[in-house]
Amino acid sequence: MTRRRPAPMEAGLSGRCLECGEGRLFSRWLTFEPRCLACGADFASFEDAGDGPAVFVIFIVGILIVPIPVLLSLALGWSIWLLRVLRGVIFAQGWAKHAREQQFKNT
Repeated sequence: MTRRRPAPMEAGLSGRCLECGEGRLFSRWLTFEPRCLACGADFASFEDAGDGPAVFVIFIVGILIVPIPVLLSLALGWSIWLLRVLRGVIFAQGWAKHAREQQFKNT
């Protein structure tokens, strides 16, 4: 039986052996297996992903997370500005219509 070598993307996403596609690539969450338990491929002599994965994680998470505080700050600023504008408009409308509270005297 001949084993099909998986595409690099397929092997990486599935966490399977780069040679046979059957054995595990990782022994723990981020630790590579020293060798494939299915075909014996030697991962220990080649293991070097470098800083690439960390850079991609920083960019991806940064794109998703950084806008949140920015949007919250904008929402706070817009809310205060809009509250001021609408308060002024409603006050001006009441002033123009002479809509003042009636002062009742106790008799």
